[in-house]
Amino acid sequence: MQKSNGFNLIELIIIMIITALVSIIATGVIMLKSDGSKSINFLSDDENLQEFINVYNTILNKYYSNDIDKKGLLSAAEDGMLNFLGDKYTTYLNDEEYNDILDELSADYEGIGLGIEGNIVMTVTPNGPAEKAGIKVGDLITRIDGVEVDSTDQVAIKSYIRDKNNKEVELEITRDGIAYEYTLQKEKLENTVIDYKIINNTKTGYLYISKFSVSLDNQVRNALNSMEKEGINNLIIDLRDNSGGYLTAAEKTSSIFLEEGKKIYTLETNDNTMTYRDSTKEKRTYPIVVLINNNTASAAEILASALKESYGATIVGTQSFGKGKVQEVADLNNGDSVKLTTAKWLTPNGICIDGIGINPDYNVGNINDQLKKALELLNGN
Repeated sequence: MQKSNGFNLIELIIIMIITALVSIIATGVIMLKSDGSKSINFLSDDENLQEFINVYNTILNKYYSNDIDKKGLLSAAEDGMLNFLGDKYTTYLNDEEYNDILDELSADYEGIGLGIEGNIVMTVTPNGPAEKAGIKVGDLITRIDGVEVDSTDQVAIKSYIRDKNNKEVELEITRDGIAYEYTLQKEKLENTVIDYKIINNTKTGYLYISKFSVSLDNQVRNALNSMEKEGINNLIIDLRDNSGGYLTAAEKTSSIFLEEGKKIYTLETNDNTMTYRDSTKEKRTYPIVVLINNNTASAAEILASALKESYGATIVGTQSFGKGKVQEVADLNNGDSVKLTTAKWLTPNGICIDGIGINPDYNVGNINDQLKKALELLNGN
């Protein structure tokens, strides 16, 4: 594992205990706040830790070579601890990965409205600076601020655009072999994570959710209010390929639909079990079908299981991913982080879906047939 900077012994000791605000998983994401209630004072009495310090001290004082990379030594010890746990979701997280997740799940962000893979423009935000300037999906970014870039420079491109000191971004774009130059002023853009419509010739609302961002519940509420004014009497919620997001977003979004007091999920840590219920007066009562697939994970599975078991929704599609664990992140002084599995969550019926997933009520493999089946169930067609 390569790191840009090392960290001292105290950092190594406490990274497994201190928790920060975010948590990230390999296939999906579950964000969880820590109450910070646990003290690290007990470490001074931990005999195992004292043994570790003794080994470290012995190496520094007795090893035949005076040329010891202390930072590398401690980094290797950290790797060893993380690998020893045997948990694929517990791992090192660099600063770029951390910020990418935060950007994806924020309510808004300051930028130019581009999503890139390598140096290829993959998405263009509607009404953002890039779209207004005429940049299109498929364009190649060949220079940024006068510096030539290629497909290996994704991290550098994102870092430059994200840099808060850069209020404008100079891009050279190549399209069909022709180069175009743009100077784009960064703007605050809303992070829209839903799409919705009323399906033609029906009273069925369709709500697609791509991520569980910090503002998801407000976006969903506004979409439902808009469609309900148009007279919908049932709803399809599409969670296919949704890899998760904030745990609180799943909870708040579930509460839009559930009756007060209904279970949403249960969280089990190494010393506590807490059941989360709907505490709001808001609810819906019309029939709902939820679409899922093998890439529906984490917070998306929390919403799907809450709607199925506490609302009575019907699930259509294929078995979901099965991510029933929660990670928290310990921030390091070098800007990087360590993410650690700290809990598992259970469905309202007390089921742990980790490694299993949610089984649909109607197993439909074809993507087009999934929507057709949902409409059939809701409208009897």
